Amino acid sequence: MTNLKTYFDNLVNKYETPDFIKNDPVQFLHRFKNKKEIEIVGLVSSSLAYGKREKIIESIEKILIIIQNEPLNFCWSYNYEKDYKIFENFKYRYTTGEDIALLFNSISKAILKYDNLEELFLQDYKSEDINIKSALETFVNVLKNYSIQSRGLNHLLPSPKNGSACKRLNLFLKWMVRKPPVDLGIWKNVSAEKLIIPLDVHVAKISRKYNLTCRKTNDWITAEEITCKLKEMDCLDPVKYDYALFSAGIFNESDIAIKSAN
Repeated sequence: MTNLKTYFDNLVNKYETPDFIKNDPVQFLHRFKNKKEIEIVGLVSSSLAYGKREKIIESIEKILIIIQNEPLNFCWSYNYEKDYKIFENFKYRYTTGEDIALLFNSISKAILKYDNLEELFLQDYKSEDINIKSALETFVNVLKNYSIQSRGLNHLLPSPKNGSACKRLNLFLKWMVRKPPVDLGIWKNVSAEKLIIPLDVHVAKISRKYNLTCRKTNDWITAEEITCKLKEMDCLDPVKYDYALFSAGIFNESDIAIKSAN
């Protein structure tokens, strides 16, 4: 584990830099200074973070153009029944304009009630919990209950209660909680040690390669298992290794000889 930690730490140092931002969806969050606007853009951006990165970035840019790059003003004035057609020409893979309209409806109503998305998340967040699972379940449930239930909204807002790894929501939480330079660190009341790794195909592949999990299914249990292994390398900030795992998978980092440490 010592050699593996050194390898991953080196990859974190290499990729967790401001230069990473320009080619990643997190770039959109860095355009804003207001906490609520960062939250709104963060949740929308992470919800669309599936598929090729260049297409993800293109789709998020389209949404920001539609809302005139004013996410908070848009949410304050948004009325789903009157305004849903504003997204009618939007389409990204499985996600339609109607799905985005419902997502904004949920976000808008949550902000009106809780003032910001962190306050909503904190409704069921407990410092004694082993991780953020319970808080995330409540967060998703409240958001979805504000809107018409649909397959598209369920895809954008999955729940760990149903076994989903919730890769995109865990990405959102990482952006909100972890400190800069890449992540934003605007949520001060949620601990980084409670976060769960955003489990995409690249992270899963590298995790299995280095025996961070033996499970074959990319579900919530697997994400928890990988995170527990990462805590052996950094108990206070295990999800920092998302940069190492993701980069080792997508950028074809060279192999190194790693000896098992027992």
